[in-house]
Amino acid sequence: MVEQSFEVEGEKVTLRATEPPASTTDAWTRVPVVYLHVFEGNGADVWQRLRKGSEQPMALVAVAPKSWDNDLTPWPAPPVFRGGRAYEGAAAAQLALLGREIMPWTEALLAQHGMAPSFSALAGYSLAGLFTAWAATQCSLFERIASVSGSLWYPDFVKYVAANRPNPCVRCAYFSLGDAEPRTRNRAMRSVLEDTRQVAERFEQAG
Repeated sequence: MVEQSFEVEGEKVTLRATEPPASTTDAWTRVPVVYLHVFEGNGADVWQRLRKGSEQPMALVAVAPKSWDNDLTPWPAPPVFRGGRAYEGAAAAQLALLGREIMPWTEALLAQHGMAPSFSALAGYSLAGLFTAWAATQCSLFERIASVSGSLWYPDFVKYVAANRPNPCVRCAYFSLGDAEPRTRNRAMRSVLEDTRQVAERFEQAG
């Protein structure tokens, strides 16, 4: 297994990838590369689950943002928890950092081991799931996205998606939500089930 870490503008990034087969005759082994923002840790638990019982070659890039609440939110919004801080909405800078630094660095490291992306995907949980769905409308960096329990309740996000189509390069989009999440007592988050449905339907309409 390939495992390398690097730091970009204060964010720690950990790349894990399966070793290319020694018997391959191709100059490059092409593997799917999944970028995943993590709240804590370096993605080791996710990698173990992905590799359990699977021989599918792949790479996972765990990105630990400097500020989970600010770097993954698309625009400023008031706090939703009592005593919490407002969201600063710095997702544009985070997406630019991905495209400008993190992805090229990742691909250079993969190239050192004879690998190249077959496609790039972006996945995320909670606010990172919000970031993922938003990023799909902003850039052509990712062919596939996964918003897992995404914070799609975020103020005005459903309206935003209704007015902004996913980039045509996005070929597959996955959305999921836990059974208990719509039952939250938090008034701002209570609409998350209907919000997720509306966002998923918009992606379906876009093909």
